[in-house]
Amino acid sequence: MGDLLYGIHPIYEALLAGRREFRRLYISKSRRIKGIETLFELARAGGTPVQYKAPDYFKSRLGDSVHQGLAAQVSELPLSDERAILKKAETDSALPLILGLDGIVDPQNLGSLVRTALAMGVHGIILPKTRAAPLSPAVSKASAGAMEHMLFARVANLVAALQRLKKAGLWVVGSHAGSQNAVDQADFNVGLVLVIGGEGKGLRPLVRKTCDYLVCVPQKTGIDSLNAAVAGAMIMYEVTRQRRK
Repeated sequence: MGDLLYGIHPIYEALLAGRREFRRLYISKSRRIKGIETLFELARAGGTPVQYKAPDYFKSRLGDSVHQGLAAQVSELPLSDERAILKKAETDSALPLILGLDGIVDPQNLGSLVRTALAMGVHGIILPKTRAAPLSPAVSKASAGAMEHMLFARVANLVAALQRLKKAGLWVVGSHAGSQNAVDQADFNVGLVLVIGGEGKGLRPLVRKTCDYLVCVPQKTGIDSLNAAVAGAMIMYEVTRQRRK
């Protein structure tokens, strides 16, 4: 089993992260090496076999995906667990910041959230085994390769995972459009799990009930609610802003 990564950023970041086994790098015969010299040298230094393929190969394997004439056969991204995520926060000498995702099934939204999470210093992401987009090459592409550096834990029961993290001393804060608590009025200077709900439905009732606190991003009347990726980005930034102060 494995994945076919595609695009410059996902492949380059996967090579840098060193968490996947690279089995083969495919380069389109119509693509010049200029512009990907560093990626090419990283692959060669790691002993990755390189094959040049006709453009039809990429079309047949990847359809209309924006592959930029590059693909790589790699092992699946290794998963982590809650303890490793908490250990990373300890190693970083930082208050834990974990992202919990409830029902994020769109790869573009997941990739966008992962990209923001890496930029905002999130130590790891917890995903349920069901009702969640797989950690696919499409997500890596949407995250511009950020997925290759992030720790992920897949859990059978998200509520149980949140309860375990609460016992470990973290506060669980959920994003909920119906909350009366504006995000900039909350205090995020604690070990934190930020939970973002899925597209359309938001947090499930039991997940919402498990949260210690619910926050919303204030919006003007008559404007549709923000999607999960945008709301998550705004809340993650507020957490980072407060902690930086």
